[in-house]
Amino acid sequence: MRLRCVIILFLTILPIIAMGQQNNAVLRMMWWNLENFFDPSNDSLTADDDYAFEGANHWTYKRFYQKKDNIYKAILSMGLDRLPIVIGVCEVENDWVLRQLCLNTPLRRFDYDYVHQDSPDIRGIDVALLYRKTLFEVIYFESIPVLDSADTGFKTRDILLVKGLIKGMDTVFLLMNHFPSKRLGYESYEKRLLAAAVLSNTIDTIMQRYSDSKIIVMGDFNDTPFDDCITKVLKVSPYKKDWETNTLINLMSDIPLGEGTYKHQAAWTCVDQILVTKNLHPNYSTSIEVVDGVANIYAAKFLLIPDNKFLGMKLYRTYIGPKYQGGFSDHLPIYIDIQKTNDNNIKDK
Repeated sequence: MRLRCVIILFLTILPIIAMGQQNNAVLRMMWWNLENFFDPSNDSLTADDDYAFEGANHWTYKRFYQKKDNIYKAILSMGLDRLPIVIGVCEVENDWVLRQLCLNTPLRRFDYDYVHQDSPDIRGIDVALLYRKTLFEVIYFESIPVLDSADTGFKTRDILLVKGLIKGMDTVFLLMNHFPSKRLGYESYEKRLLAAAVLSNTIDTIMQRYSDSKIIVMGDFNDTPFDDCITKVLKVSPYKKDWETNTLINLMSDIPLGEGTYKHQAAWTCVDQILVTKNLHPNYSTSIEVVDGVANIYAAKFLLIPDNKFLGMKLYRTYIGPKYQGGFSDHLPIYIDIQKTNDNNIKDK
């Protein structure tokens, strides 16, 4: 009985310890493609049949709860002093799965809530934002549709815009994205250019209204930092020599060859990226900054398994084709750390 009381007391003060640690230091922001985080019921308005009870993947509540538990354990594994204050996610089906994750797991102890709106994607998958209410205050949000006037039947994920206050620091604009996949070849290439154009126009609109806006763009772009939707449409050069003239800086540009967030056969690529306005980079910031000016891949060992076919390691996925694996995701999470800009550093710039 005494041991039980000690455990309960520890669990009660745990969130307070964590919040105290994070309020005084570095705050983390994370992005993660959750790989088909579906509920098991069939939605007659979307093509989610594979993830229904009688679907090809034999998705069940037991498998859903296993995936939910995998997700929260991966987040908590970052450590109490580095629990993300915001987590951009994609491939979530609806409000119910997010509510289960935030309210029916230990994430509830850390005051996580979420922002989500259904989008017109044909499979019913959306982007969303999880956030810690004690450390991040949502001021405003909206879903921005990606529409093609020449193809009125085209449906994809909305871009989610959230304006919020990092408590004790500054106001930021967050843009969560999940660009069309490469499955349709050249047609999907054009659709990614379209999504990038909508994102670019949104950023321009924010900058015109608030010239000193601090904008953080995160997402699964289904392209690398060197592909056209990033370099030509968003005009984000992967090379440091061009940063003086860039509005946005791609924090994934320095990821070494052979590393990435997604593995296709033997090749790792960085399709998941975080872009920020220049005023968040340590070389240019005057209030808050990204620590070391880089984004990081969270490649925890339990998120990977041996790749017997292509060697090395591969992602511990929920499914490989129709075969259930019981893993985490087919993408690795990425993150940045935010801190106040040191006054001494400002004087040196």
